[in-house]
Amino acid sequence: MAPLIYTPTVGQACKEFASRFRRPRGMYFTEEDRGHMASMIYNWPHRDVHVIVVTDGSRILGLGDLGANGMGIPIGKLSLYCAAGGIAPHRVLPVVLDVGTDNQELLDDKFYLGVQKPRMKGKEYFDLVEEFMLAARYRWPDALIQFEDFSSDKAQKLLNFYRHDHLCFNDDIQGTGATTLAGLLSALRAKGESVESLGDQRIVIAGAGSAGIGVAQVLKQAMMEQGKTEEEARQAFFVVDQSGLLGTERISELSPEQAEFARDTDGGLSLFEVIQKFKPSMLLGMTAVGGLFKENMIREMASNCDRPIIFPLSNPTTKAECTAEQAFEWTDGNCIFASGSPFDPVTMNDGRTMYPTQCNNMYVT
Repeated sequence: MAPLIYTPTVGQACKEFASRFRRPRGMYFTEEDRGHMASMIYNWPHRDVHVIVVTDGSRILGLGDLGANGMGIPIGKLSLYCAAGGIAPHRVLPVVLDVGTDNQELLDDKFYLGVQKPRMKGKEYFDLVEEFMLAARYRWPDALIQFEDFSSDKAQKLLNFYRHDHLCFNDDIQGTGATTLAGLLSALRAKGESVESLGDQRIVIAGAGSAGIGVAQVLKQAMMEQGKTEEEARQAFFVVDQSGLLGTERISELSPEQAEFARDTDGGLSLFEVIQKFKPSMLLGMTAVGGLFKENMIREMASNCDRPIIFPLSNPTTKAECTAEQAFEWTDGNCIFASGSPFDPVTMNDGRTMYPTQCNNMYVT
Protein backbone atom coordinates (compact mmCIF):
# COMPACT_ATOMS: atom_id res chain seq x y z
CA MET A 1 0.00 0.00 0.00
CA ALA A 2 2.99 2.34 0.43
CA PRO A 3 3.01 3.48 -3.24
CA LEU A 4 -0.64 4.53 -2.84
CA ILE A 5 -0.18 6.25 0.50
CA TYR A 6 3.12 7.92 -0.40
CA THR A 7 5.38 8.18 -3.43
CA PRO A 8 4.66 8.17 -6.34
CA THR A 9 0.91 8.73 -5.78
CA VAL A 10 1.41 11.55 -3.27
CA GLY A 11 3.26 13.62 -5.86
CA GLN A 12 0.28 13.55 -8.20
CA ALA A 13 -2.03 14.26 -5.27
CA CYS A 14 -0.05 17.40 -4.44
CA LYS A 15 -0.18 18.62 -8.04
CA GLU A 16 -3.97 18.28 -7.99
CA PHE A 17 -4.49 19.18 -4.32
CA ALA A 18 -6.46 22.41 -4.77
CA SER A 19 -8.65 21.14 -7.60
CA ARG A 20 -9.56 17.99 -5.64
CA PHE A 21 -9.91 19.61 -2.21
CA ARG A 22 -12.76 18.04 -0.22
CA ARG A 23 -12.16 18.74 3.44
CA PRO A 24 -9.60 20.54 5.59
CA ARG A 25 -6.83 18.43 7.10
CA GLY A 26 -4.05 19.80 9.25
CA MET A 27 -3.22 23.42 10.00
CA TYR A 28 -2.08 26.32 7.81
CA PHE A 29 -0.13 29.33 9.09
CA THR A 30 0.36 32.48 7.00
CA GLU A 31 1.77 35.98 7.26
CA GLU A 32 -1.69 37.17 8.30
CA ASP A 33 -1.46 34.99 11.40
CA ARG A 34 1.65 36.66 12.81
CA GLY A 35 1.17 37.42 16.48
CA HIS A 36 -1.67 34.90 16.80
CA MET A 37 -0.01 31.51 16.32
CA ALA A 38 0.28 30.79 20.04
CA SER A 39 -3.48 31.01 20.36
CA MET A 40 -4.21 29.47 16.94
CA ILE A 41 -2.34 26.31 17.87
CA TYR A 42 -5.08 25.62 20.42
CA ASN A 43 -7.63 25.38 17.60
CA TRP A 44 -6.27 21.91 16.94
CA PRO A 45 -8.77 19.67 18.75
CA HIS A 46 -6.35 16.96 19.94
CA ARG A 47 -4.35 17.52 23.10
CA ASP A 48 -1.80 14.72 22.84
CA VAL A 49 0.17 15.40 19.63
CA HIS A 50 3.36 13.34 19.36
CA VAL A 51 4.54 14.08 15.79
CA ILE A 52 4.23 17.25 13.67
CA VAL A 53 5.31 17.19 10.02
CA VAL A 54 5.70 20.72 8.63
CA THR A 55 6.52 21.98 5.14
CA ASP A 56 6.54 25.34 3.41
CA GLY A 57 5.87 23.67 0.05
CA SER A 58 9.01 25.10 -1.51
CA ARG A 59 10.48 21.80 -2.81
CA ILE A 60 7.88 19.07 -2.89
CA LEU A 61 9.61 15.79 -3.85
CA GLY A 62 11.24 16.52 -7.20
CA LEU A 63 8.30 18.62 -8.35
CA GLY A 64 9.53 21.97 -7.05
CA ASP A 65 7.50 24.80 -5.53
CA LEU A 66 3.89 23.66 -5.00
CA GLY A 67 3.06 26.12 -2.24
CA ALA A 68 0.09 25.17 -0.07
CA ASN A 69 -0.60 22.20 -2.36
CA GLY A 70 2.35 20.62 -0.58
CA MET A 71 0.02 19.73 2.31
CA GLY A 72 -0.27 16.31 0.69
CA ILE A 73 3.28 15.52 1.84
CA PRO A 74 2.73 15.98 5.62
CA ILE A 75 -0.58 14.13 5.32
CA GLY A 76 1.07 11.26 3.42
CA LYS A 77 4.14 11.04 5.65
CA LEU A 78 2.03 11.03 8.80
CA SER A 79 -0.16 8.30 7.30
CA LEU A 80 3.02 6.22 7.21
CA TYR A 81 3.76 7.07 10.84
CA CYS A 82 0.30 5.75 11.69
CA ALA A 83 0.32 2.69 9.43
CA ALA A 84 3.94 1.58 9.87
CA GLY A 85 5.15 3.41 12.98
CA GLY A 86 2.19 2.64 15.22
CA ILE A 87 1.40 6.27 16.08
CA ALA A 88 -2.31 6.79 16.78
CA PRO A 89 -3.94 9.07 14.16
CA HIS A 90 -5.09 11.59 16.78
CA ARG A 91 -1.47 12.08 17.84
CA VAL A 92 -0.17 13.49 14.54
CA LEU A 93 -0.48 16.97 13.03
CA PRO A 94 0.25 17.97 9.40
CA VAL A 95 1.22 21.64 8.96
CA VAL A 96 1.86 23.99 6.04
CA LEU A 97 3.59 27.33 6.50
CA ASP A 98 1.90 29.12 3.61
CA VAL A 99 4.35 31.90 2.84
CA GLY A 100 3.36 32.31 -0.82
CA THR A 101 4.74 30.68 -3.93
CA ASP A 102 7.07 31.55 -6.80
CA ASN A 103 5.28 29.09 -9.06
CA GLN A 104 3.67 31.35 -11.68
CA GLU A 105 1.19 28.67 -12.66
CA LEU A 106 -0.20 28.65 -9.12
CA LEU A 107 -0.17 32.45 -8.89
CA ASP A 108 -2.39 32.52 -11.98
CA ASP A 109 -4.66 29.63 -10.94
CA LYS A 110 -8.03 30.86 -9.64
CA PHE A 111 -8.58 27.50 -7.90
CA TYR A 112 -5.32 27.62 -5.93
CA LEU A 113 -6.14 27.69 -2.21
CA GLY A 114 -2.88 29.14 -0.90
CA VAL A 115 -1.56 32.69 -0.56
CA GLN A 116 -1.23 34.06 -4.09
CA LYS A 117 1.79 36.27 -3.72
CA PRO A 118 5.55 35.74 -4.15
CA ARG A 119 7.32 33.78 -1.45
CA MET A 120 8.31 35.52 1.74
CA LYS A 121 12.08 35.66 2.11
CA GLY A 122 14.82 36.71 4.50
CA LYS A 123 14.31 37.73 8.12
CA GLU A 124 10.55 37.99 7.69
CA TYR A 125 10.40 34.34 6.66
CA PHE A 126 12.58 33.06 9.49
CA ASP A 127 10.62 35.12 12.02
CA LEU A 128 7.41 33.42 10.88
CA VAL A 129 8.99 29.98 11.25
CA GLU A 130 10.23 30.95 14.71
CA GLU A 131 6.76 31.99 15.85
CA PHE A 132 5.33 28.66 14.68
CA MET A 133 8.08 26.65 16.35
CA LEU A 134 7.61 28.43 19.68
CA ALA A 135 3.82 28.06 19.50
CA ALA A 136 4.06 24.32 18.77
CA ARG A 137 6.63 23.74 21.52
CA TYR A 138 4.56 25.72 24.05
CA ARG A 139 1.48 23.52 23.61
CA TRP A 140 3.26 20.21 22.94
CA PRO A 141 6.77 20.50 24.45
CA ASP A 142 7.58 16.82 23.83
CA ALA A 143 6.30 16.58 20.24
CA LEU A 144 8.73 15.71 17.44
CA ILE A 145 8.75 18.37 14.70
CA GLN A 146 9.83 16.99 11.33
CA PHE A 147 10.90 19.46 8.63
CA GLU A 148 9.79 18.12 5.26
CA ASP A 149 10.51 19.30 1.71
CA PHE A 150 11.98 22.73 2.44
CA SER A 151 14.12 24.12 -0.38
CA SER A 152 17.88 23.69 -0.06
CA ASP A 153 18.55 27.35 0.69
CA LYS A 154 16.49 27.08 3.90
CA ALA A 155 16.62 23.42 4.97
CA GLN A 156 20.11 23.31 6.49
CA LYS A 157 19.78 26.75 8.09
CA LEU A 158 16.56 25.76 9.86
CA LEU A 159 18.01 22.45 11.01
CA ASN A 160 21.17 24.10 12.34
CA PHE A 161 19.16 26.73 14.18
CA TYR A 162 16.62 24.46 15.88
CA ARG A 163 18.34 21.09 16.34
CA HIS A 164 19.89 21.91 19.72
CA ASP A 165 16.83 23.21 21.58
CA HIS A 166 13.85 21.60 19.80
CA LEU A 167 13.04 17.92 19.31
CA CYS A 168 13.26 18.08 15.52
CA PHE A 169 14.92 16.67 12.44
CA ASN A 170 14.98 17.31 8.71
CA ASP A 171 13.73 14.32 6.77
CA ASP A 172 15.42 15.26 3.49
CA ILE A 173 18.84 15.75 5.09
CA GLN A 174 18.96 13.31 8.01
CA GLY A 175 16.19 10.89 7.00
CA THR A 176 17.49 10.42 3.46
CA GLY A 177 21.03 10.13 4.80
CA ALA A 178 20.12 7.42 7.33
CA THR A 179 18.09 5.40 4.83
CA THR A 180 20.75 5.65 2.12
CA LEU A 181 23.46 4.57 4.56
CA ALA A 182 21.40 1.51 5.48
CA GLY A 183 20.84 0.73 1.80
CA LEU A 184 24.51 1.06 0.89
CA LEU A 185 25.65 -1.13 3.79
CA SER A 186 23.16 -3.77 2.63
CA ALA A 187 24.45 -3.39 -0.93
CA LEU A 188 28.01 -4.02 0.24
CA ARG A 189 26.85 -7.19 1.98
CA ALA A 190 25.07 -8.25 -1.22
CA LYS A 191 28.38 -7.84 -3.07
CA GLY A 192 30.08 -10.04 -0.50
CA GLU A 193 32.08 -7.15 0.92
CA SER A 194 32.40 -6.09 4.53
CA VAL A 195 30.40 -3.08 5.67
CA GLU A 196 33.75 -1.80 6.97
CA SER A 197 34.74 -1.23 3.33
CA LEU A 198 32.38 1.76 3.01
CA GLY A 199 35.26 4.21 3.35
CA ASP A 200 37.15 2.46 0.54
CA GLN A 201 34.39 3.08 -2.01
CA ARG A 202 34.40 5.80 -4.66
CA ILE A 203 31.01 7.49 -4.34
CA VAL A 204 29.61 9.84 -6.97
CA ILE A 205 26.65 11.89 -5.78
CA ALA A 206 24.66 13.67 -8.48
CA GLY A 207 22.95 16.59 -6.77
CA ALA A 208 24.37 19.04 -4.25
CA GLY A 209 21.10 20.09 -2.62
CA SER A 210 19.93 19.30 0.89
CA ALA A 211 19.43 15.60 0.11
CA GLY A 212 22.74 15.05 -1.71
CA ILE A 213 24.83 16.89 0.86
CA GLY A 214 22.85 15.35 3.72
CA VAL A 215 23.62 11.87 2.42
CA ALA A 216 27.31 12.75 2.03
CA GLN A 217 27.45 14.03 5.62
CA VAL A 218 25.88 10.88 7.06
CA LEU A 219 28.10 8.57 4.98
CA LYS A 220 31.20 10.53 5.96
CA GLN A 221 30.29 10.26 9.63
CA ALA A 222 29.82 6.50 9.24
CA MET A 223 33.24 6.16 7.60
CA MET A 224 34.86 8.06 10.46
CA GLU A 225 33.17 5.80 12.99
CA GLN A 226 34.71 2.88 11.10
CA GLY A 227 38.16 4.36 11.63
CA LYS A 228 38.80 6.65 8.65
CA THR A 229 40.17 10.12 9.29
CA GLU A 230 37.97 13.04 8.25
CA GLU A 231 40.17 13.76 5.25
CA GLU A 232 40.25 10.10 4.17
CA ALA A 233 36.47 9.94 4.38
CA ARG A 234 36.04 13.19 2.48
CA GLN A 235 38.20 11.93 -0.39
CA ALA A 236 35.70 9.12 -1.07
CA PHE A 237 33.12 11.62 -2.39
CA PHE A 238 32.65 13.23 -5.79
CA VAL A 239 29.67 15.59 -5.60
CA VAL A 240 28.38 16.90 -8.93
CA ASP A 241 25.81 19.64 -9.50
CA GLN A 242 24.57 21.35 -12.66
CA SER A 243 27.93 23.15 -13.00
CA GLY A 244 29.99 19.98 -12.64
CA LEU A 245 32.15 18.48 -9.92
CA LEU A 246 32.25 20.70 -6.83
CA GLY A 247 35.70 22.29 -6.70
CA THR A 248 37.45 24.73 -4.39
CA GLU A 249 37.57 27.34 -7.17
CA ARG A 250 33.82 27.83 -6.55
CA ILE A 251 34.14 27.98 -2.78
CA SER A 252 32.71 31.52 -2.55
CA GLU A 253 29.40 30.43 -4.07
CA LEU A 254 29.00 27.22 -2.06
CA SER A 255 27.31 26.79 1.30
CA PRO A 256 29.55 25.65 4.19
CA GLU A 257 28.05 22.16 3.89
CA GLN A 258 28.76 22.00 0.14
CA ALA A 259 32.25 23.47 0.57
CA GLU A 260 33.10 20.55 2.86
CA PHE A 261 33.00 18.24 -0.20
CA ALA A 262 34.64 20.56 -2.75
CA ARG A 263 37.73 18.96 -4.26
CA ASP A 264 41.05 20.71 -4.81
CA THR A 265 41.43 19.42 -8.38
CA ASP A 266 39.18 18.58 -11.33
CA GLY A 267 36.43 21.02 -10.35
CA GLY A 268 33.84 21.43 -13.09
CA LEU A 269 34.18 17.95 -14.62
CA SER A 270 30.86 16.71 -16.00
CA LEU A 271 29.11 13.71 -14.49
CA PHE A 272 30.27 11.45 -17.34
CA GLU A 273 33.85 12.76 -17.05
CA VAL A 274 33.83 12.08 -13.30
CA ILE A 275 32.66 8.50 -13.92
CA GLN A 276 35.30 8.07 -16.62
CA LYS A 277 38.18 9.40 -14.55
CA PHE A 278 37.44 8.15 -11.04
CA LYS A 279 35.70 4.85 -11.83
CA PRO A 280 33.13 4.94 -8.99
CA SER A 281 31.69 1.89 -7.30
CA MET A 282 28.57 3.78 -6.16
CA LEU A 283 26.40 6.24 -8.10
CA LEU A 284 23.68 8.10 -6.19
CA GLY A 285 21.13 10.41 -7.81
CA MET A 286 19.38 13.22 -5.93
CA THR A 287 18.82 15.79 -8.66
CA ALA A 288 15.11 15.49 -9.55
CA VAL A 289 16.28 15.40 -13.19
CA GLY A 290 14.51 12.45 -14.77
CA GLY A 291 16.74 10.38 -17.06
CA LEU A 292 19.99 12.07 -16.00
CA PHE A 293 21.88 8.76 -15.88
CA LYS A 294 22.51 8.00 -19.56
CA GLU A 295 23.44 4.65 -21.07
CA ASN A 296 27.06 5.68 -21.69
CA MET A 297 27.47 6.65 -18.02
CA ILE A 298 26.09 3.39 -16.64
CA ARG A 299 27.97 1.21 -19.15
CA GLU A 300 31.19 3.09 -18.39
CA MET A 301 30.66 2.51 -14.68
CA ALA A 302 29.86 -1.19 -15.21
CA SER A 303 33.00 -1.66 -17.30
CA ASN A 304 35.16 -0.69 -14.33
CA CYS A 305 33.18 -2.30 -11.50
CA ASP A 306 31.90 -5.88 -11.28
CA ARG A 307 28.69 -5.04 -9.40
CA PRO A 308 28.09 -1.28 -9.50
CA ILE A 309 25.72 0.14 -6.89
CA ILE A 310 23.23 2.46 -8.59
CA PHE A 311 20.69 4.41 -6.52
CA PRO A 312 18.55 6.90 -8.52
CA LEU A 313 16.72 8.30 -5.50
CA SER A 314 14.70 11.24 -6.85
CA ASN A 315 10.92 11.18 -6.48
CA PRO A 316 8.37 10.67 -7.89
CA THR A 317 9.05 7.94 -10.48
CA THR A 318 9.11 10.41 -13.38
CA LYS A 319 12.01 12.24 -11.74
CA ALA A 320 14.19 9.15 -11.20
CA GLU A 321 17.63 9.55 -12.79
CA CYS A 322 17.12 6.19 -14.53
CA THR A 323 14.61 3.36 -14.40
CA ALA A 324 15.22 -0.09 -12.98
CA GLU A 325 14.91 -1.57 -16.47
CA GLN A 326 17.59 0.76 -17.82
CA ALA A 327 19.99 0.10 -14.94
CA PHE A 328 19.67 -3.69 -15.25
CA GLU A 329 19.82 -3.66 -19.05
CA TRP A 330 22.89 -1.40 -19.24
CA THR A 331 24.79 -3.49 -16.65
CA ASP A 332 23.63 -6.89 -17.98
CA GLY A 333 21.79 -7.43 -14.71
CA ASN A 334 24.92 -7.03 -12.60
CA CYS A 335 24.10 -3.83 -10.74
CA ILE A 336 22.68 -3.50 -7.25
CA PHE A 337 19.77 -1.14 -7.66
CA ALA A 338 17.52 0.87 -5.35
CA SER A 339 15.28 3.81 -6.18
CA GLY A 340 13.34 6.45 -4.29
CA SER A 341 10.02 5.41 -5.81
CA PRO A 342 9.09 1.79 -6.56
CA PHE A 343 9.65 0.07 -9.91
CA ASP A 344 8.14 -3.18 -11.15
CA PRO A 345 10.27 -6.34 -11.51
CA VAL A 346 12.37 -6.51 -14.68
CA THR A 347 12.64 -9.66 -16.85
CA MET A 348 16.01 -9.93 -18.59
CA ASN A 349 16.57 -11.43 -22.05
CA ASP A 350 18.14 -14.50 -20.47
CA GLY A 351 14.98 -15.15 -18.45
CA ARG A 352 16.18 -13.84 -15.09
CA THR A 353 13.76 -11.69 -13.13
CA MET A 354 15.33 -8.78 -11.26
CA TYR A 355 13.48 -7.30 -8.30
CA PRO A 356 14.26 -3.61 -7.68
CA THR A 357 14.34 -2.42 -4.09
CA GLN A 358 13.29 0.94 -2.71
CA CYS A 359 15.40 3.37 -0.70
CA ASN A 360 13.11 6.12 0.56
CA ASN A 361 13.32 8.18 3.73
CA MET A 362 9.85 6.98 4.68
CA TYR A 363 11.63 3.96 6.14
CA VAL A 364 13.05 5.98 9.02
CA THR A 365 9.58 5.78 10.60
